[in-house]
Amino acid sequence: TNRQMASQRTRNAVVDLLRRRREEEGGRPTACGTAGRGSFAGSCSRNIAFQMLEAEETNPIDENSLIAFDVGQGLHDLLQEAMQVEYGMLCEQEVDLRPWGYNISGHADGIYDTADGSQLVWELKSKTSFGFGMAKRSLEPEKHDVAQASMYAMAVPDARGIHLVYMCKDSSYGKNATRAGETVEWIIDLDQPCPGQDGMTPRQIAVAEATRIDAIASEALEDGLLPERFIPGEGVVDFVPDPDSRDKPWRCRYCQWNALCATLPATQVSLSDVLVPREREETIV
Repeated sequence: TNRQMASQRTRNAVVDLLRRRREEEGGRPTACGTAGRGSFAGSCSRNIAFQMLEAEETNPIDENSLIAFDVGQGLHDLLQEAMQVEYGMLCEQEVDLRPWGYNISGHADGIYDTADGSQLVWELKSKTSFGFGMAKRSLEPEKHDVAQASMYAMAVPDARGIHLVYMCKDSSYGKNATRAGETVEWIIDLDQPCPGQDGMTPRQIAVAEATRIDAIASEALEDGLLPERFIPGEGVVDFVPDPDSRDKPWRCRYCQWNALCATLPATQVSLSDVLVPREREETIV
């Protein structure tokens, strides 16, 4: 009977709701009106430029990612509230790197006081069981996560270090089992070597990434140049994989400008030679 037929009605309703919310919110401005934001850390140089240029997306976020983001946000809010209650943490604090010469700003997930009177910048990253399991085994944070948290810490006068938290969003079973809500955490002084980063300190990692993001802003917004298709840790990407494939790099498969980027050369290109549709006509390059 019709009552027994399989249905995706509820899932479709959820996806439609999340898409409407995203469309209504539109592109989020940076915290202080800067070209760059701290969350760009580790992203492809060209992806960063597309965001700075407010380029119209050619590949909407897929349904699974929309739902995963929303689930992650709920857990994110829960952990922030817990840190606020237990440690008096200030949440979603605006940080501005312009006084240090970088066209970057953002919102730190949290900032709280330590016993010695200094502060730590708290940054939370929710992970799937696969990514969380890798971090749990290696006990090494990902470089771009360290970069983002440390850029924010550089902008907080009394911050001596970062408190980086990975939280598992789902459970897995077997030899390397993970539990939803499980965390791996690091508290690292800004000027002490970071685990797994060849002796580099969080401050050194932050300066290097802030310099890269700032250079992209200058190229795209001032010089009219679209940067090369470059992903830190992977290098220049010669071939853009199809979103429906399992080809690497995975970041390209999930990029909202995959179809547009695939039509362009991997090398730097002048914006006067390519058509980059803009979300807002008044955007000035």
